[in-house]
Amino acid sequence: MTGVKQQLVLIYMILGTVIISMFVPIDWQTQAKVLRDCVVMAWLVGVVNFAYLNGGLNRLLGIRPREPLGLLGILFSPFLHRNAGHLIANTLPFAILGWLVLLQGIDNFYALSFAILLVSGLGTWVFGRPAIHLGASGLIFGYLGYLIARGYLEVTLMTIGLAFVVMLLYGDQFWTMLPDSGDTTLSWEGHMFGFLGGILAASSPEFLEQISGLLANL
Repeated sequence: MTGVKQQLVLIYMILGTVIISMFVPIDWQTQAKVLRDCVVMAWLVGVVNFAYLNGGLNRLLGIRPREPLGLLGILFSPFLHRNAGHLIANTLPFAILGWLVLLQGIDNFYALSFAILLVSGLGTWVFGRPAIHLGASGLIFGYLGYLIARGYLEVTLMTIGLAFVVMLLYGDQFWTMLPDSGDTTLSWEGHMFGFLGGILAASSPEFLEQISGLLANL
C-alpha cells in the first residue's frame, strides 16, 4: 500500500468511526476484548508451534484435502501459520476487518466466524490441492466478502461506507483468490471459499441462525 493510500484509508476510517459512533452505540471495550482474545490465542499457538514443536502442529492440524485427519484443520488451521512472517501478515488484516464487522453491531460475531471457517475449510478440503493449508486468510477473506455483500444487500450509509473502505484497503488482494495466482505458498482455495462463505452469511440470515443455534448447543 502506498503512503498516500495509507493516509487516505486512515482518514476514511477515522471519519467513518466518528460518524458511526454518532448514530450507533458502540461497546468499544467488548469489541477490543473479542479481537484481543483471538489475536492472543493465535500468537500463543504460534509461539508454541515455532519455538517448541518445530511446526509440528501444522502437519497435524492443517487442512489436508481429502484426508480424514485433514478435517481437523477446518477448526484449527486458522490458528496455525507457516512462520512468524505469515502470522504477522495475517494479524493486522484480521484485527481491522474483525473490528469493522463488530462495528456494525454484530452480536453473533462468533457464529459468523464459524460459518466462514466451515465454508472455507470444507471447500478447501474437498477441492484443494494436495498440500497443507494453513492460516487465518480464509477467515479474513470471509470478512471481506461479508462486508462487501452487506454494502450491496443492505444499503445504508454505514454498510456502503464500510464496503468502500474494505475495497480501498484490500481490493488489490482479490487476485489471490484465482487458481493461476502463481504463488504456490498462498491457499487461493481458502481465500476463495472464505470469501464465498462471507457472502453466504450476509445473504442468508437463516444459515447464520442455524450456525448460532449449533454453537449454543455445544
